[in-house]
Amino acid sequence: MKPCARLFVAIILLTATTAHAQLWHSPQETAGQAILKDYALSGTVLRRGDTTVTLDVAGNVVVGVFVQTSSLADLARGIGAGWSLAEADLPSLQANLAAPKVLTTAKTGFVDVTDDGATDVIALKTSGDGAKTRYMAYVAAKVWPDSMFPATKNVIGSAAAPDTLRIFSDFQCPYCKQMWDASAKGWEAAPGAYRTSHYQFPLTMHRNAQAAAEASECASAQGKFWPYADVLFAAYDTWTPLEPKDVPATLATYANDAGLDTAAFMTCFSAHTFKASIDAQIRAGIAVGVQGTPTVYLNGVKLTNYSDSAELARVHAATTATPSAATVIDARLKLFR
Repeated sequence: MKPCARLFVAIILLTATTAHAQLWHSPQETAGQAILKDYALSGTVLRRGDTTVTLDVAGNVVVGVFVQTSSLADLARGIGAGWSLAEADLPSLQANLAAPKVLTTAKTGFVDVTDDGATDVIALKTSGDGAKTRYMAYVAAKVWPDSMFPATKNVIGSAAAPDTLRIFSDFQCPYCKQMWDASAKGWEAAPGAYRTSHYQFPLTMHRNAQAAAEASECASAQGKFWPYADVLFAAYDTWTPLEPKDVPATLATYANDAGLDTAAFMTCFSAHTFKASIDAQIRAGIAVGVQGTPTVYLNGVKLTNYSDSAELARVHAATTATPSAATVIDARLKLFR
């Protein structure tokens, strides 16, 4: 990231409280926003004067909004269309875009995620000076490449499945238990459709979560991660309230229940064999915008609601299309680098 990058994003996003709102919608929905009512639509391109707003589409959903203009007001309007802003929000956004630090950074081109949640990306670049200044901006979905996720043995489902799910979870998180008991069971029951990977993200506020994560990795070393995870979540109300000193013996009991070699399990667990691996998984999660658990990615896209079948369908359509969302977005972002 270039110097001042995070400051640049902070300035722009002072009004961008609904970022991501129009991404993953149909082109008709995005083009039909009130703030674009004066633009002429042809296909997926909207025009007014020397301003063009291009909707980048994959799988019949909008994955990016590309703006070219000589007007800061129209630049704000185009960005606002990607974020579903109201007319009343645009003056503040325009003022933020006009900040000298923003314009100085934009002269060499800028690309970054919009916030720490990392669901979207924004790019800005200017050319020319004074009255001849031209602006390019792009707001798009963030599609993380496979290389951003660490290798894990905790995988279930066919390698040929069209959809890859990556779950960052905490065994002591009640919402993770809800996911495991509902959505995750559905994904597990459809191995031809979903290949699911589990990553450890124990939260420090859950005092037994780290121990459970290490225990599950020791189970994984014996090829029993999924059965052991099932036991952990099934017994959630039993082990989560325990004093940490009482947890190891209970986790050993669960190892026996899951069919593990209990002695080997305890040797692994007592030595904290997988602590470094778990730490690496946490770092990887933070790098792709994990802020809490559960966080679920579908084909590299961070889901806002993993239980929303409509959202999963839209992301599936865009990420498996030809060209895919990632291909479309990466091609556009090359203009800013």
